[in-house]
Amino acid sequence: MTDNNIFIRVGTNIVEMKRIRRAARNPKFLANYFSADEIRYLVSRKLSTELIAENYCAKIAFAKAIGTGFRIIRPQEITVLRDRIGSPFIITTGRAKMLEERERYVFNLSVAHCKDYATATVVINRE
Repeated sequence: MTDNNIFIRVGTNIVEMKRIRRAARNPKFLANYFSADEIRYLVSRKLSTELIAENYCAKIAFAKAIGTGFRIIRPQEITVLRDRIGSPFIITTGRAKMLEERERYVFNLSVAHCKDYATATVVINRE
């Protein structure tokens, strides 16, 4: 029996809530880091600091996992949304999508937060 889903890389990040609370007051922060779909989702959730922090962490973790940081892709090319039961998932566009398709990557995302911190981990497997 062979396992077709081969582990490739992992990335993780943690951020202080107070840093995100300050940054989120600046509309440029949202525009520079989040896609239009994400901003709509965050606005529908009353710009929850916890969600903003989790999504921000997910983007950094994603950039670490693919190994390029934001030299090749932009944060807005990584959209983090939630399904009906609240599980986060990643949608890519632009160069991030090209990389995903070329390398046959599958992204797995886990996010969490507490009073003072948010964290995210991205595991990349290959189809």
